Amino acid sequence: MDTLNKLMSIEQQVIDIGKKMQLETKVCGAELEERLRLGLTGKAAIEHYNAWMKRYHMEHLIVEE
Repeated sequence: MDTLNKLMSIEQQVIDIGKKMQLETKVCGAELEERLRLGLTGKAAIEHYNAWMKRYHMEHLIVEE
């Protein structure tokens, strides 16, 4: 693979990571708004957060209880 192709591949990877991070930020923000609106704290807050992460296939962000 030549240098230009390598750079183009890296560029696409960075773009994909950025899009993933934007989605994660959006989901986490929405979850936080709902959790605060519901007044959840402690274990209930963790369970709520983890349920959202599972729902949006973001298991790598799950908090261990």
